[in-house]
Amino acid sequence: MITSDEIKKLAIQFGADLCGIASIDRFENAPEGFHPKDVFKDTKSVISIACRIPDGPLNADNIIPYSAIEEMVLTKLNGIALNLSLAIEEQGSKAVLIPSTPYDYWDEENMEGRGILSLKHLAYYAGLGYLGRNTLLCNPLFGNLIKLGAIITDAGLEADSMQEGEMCKVNCNLCVDSCPVEAIEANHVVQKRCRPLSEIVNKRGIEIYACNVCRKVCPNRNGIA
Repeated sequence: MITSDEIKKLAIQFGADLCGIASIDRFENAPEGFHPKDVFKDTKSVISIACRIPDGPLNADNIIPYSAIEEMVLTKLNGIALNLSLAIEEQGSKAVLIPSTPYDYWDEENMEGRGILSLKHLAYYAGLGYLGRNTLLCNPLFGNLIKLGAIITDAGLEADSMQEGEMCKVNCNLCVDSCPVEAIEANHVVQKRCRPLSEIVNKRGIEIYACNVCRKVCPNRNGIA
């Protein structure tokens, strides 16, 4: 049976910058239909991985570098999760990769989509960071410049401790005040306002990530200040 330490070492070896583990009991308050066991009924542990994204594209005057880097890192994460899943199964356990896309849930009226599981909540419960006012996961070392991936497994693994305390300073509302469409409300993003600005389709029919203001203005974007 593979161990937590072995999984973390493999994740780093495969290219992840962070890896944390949560036990299934931490998800007892998950929304109906979005519990790890709704995806794989034998889930005992959740493995969250993260890869850093460079700061440079956020400072570019053109949106293409940022959009490209997002896709590159997501592809990298899927490759890491695939290799880690195979390694877990070689040791006799089952592993189910949890991608950011595709997903099934879509509320047309509110333009609200949800992944099959919330990667940021999996990461939070696996001890990788805090959920900020901008709803992004923020790691103490790497800030919010990370992308997330996950695997659920029937292996009973030792869980990591969750991060204690808060990330956002009490009086900091930079993300809320800076959002061009006022989409951040009470630690929730109103996707009907956010999507038309942040996810656009160019003249060639290619989807582009066109806004990163809530990530960019955060004082913790490069690590918790």
